[in-house]
Amino acid sequence: MLDEPGGESVPEGEGDAPAPAADAAEVVRLAERILHGLGLDVQATARDGPEAIQVDLAGNDRDYLLSRKGEGLGALQYLLNRIIYRGRKGRKIQVDCGGFRKLHEEEIVEIAVRSAEKVKAGGKECVLSPLNSYERRLVHLALAEIGGVETRSLGDGFLKRIAIVPAAKPKQDGEPGGR
Repeated sequence: MLDEPGGESVPEGEGDAPAPAADAAEVVRLAERILHGLGLDVQATARDGPEAIQVDLAGNDRDYLLSRKGEGLGALQYLLNRIIYRGRKGRKIQVDCGGFRKLHEEEIVEIAVRSAEKVKAGGKECVLSPLNSYERRLVHLALAEIGGVETRSLGDGFLKRIAIVPAAKPKQDGEPGGR
């Protein structure tokens, strides 16, 4: 037996050869098995993309997955990635439902940009609602392009807040700490 990082034991010979990468058909079968096991009337389709396997969901019960800011979509995406890539590596699996994820991402960026404009105008810090790591990355990237503000994550755990603060002004010659 070989000990893997994380304390798991793997029989010798296993884990040596890379497992085959997941394909879209395998992801669809697992997604539908999970969804139908939950009693939801939702169908999945998937396509291979260059960086991810894109899964789209449709059906009468899709609203259950979209409620509470799409938590059901996120949970299904997490499960698919964990189950499919157990013991192997591959492209991420991204789950969407009728363009919900794109609209949600645009909304997060719009709120962040409006907040940044308020920080620039008023000079006071603004703290956004708790966001997951992907959403925080969207905010950090969007606001990096806007001059006059800086961002930093606050808190511990999965959901953290982002503070948008006025950018520190560079020290001028003759000022304390300047050249």
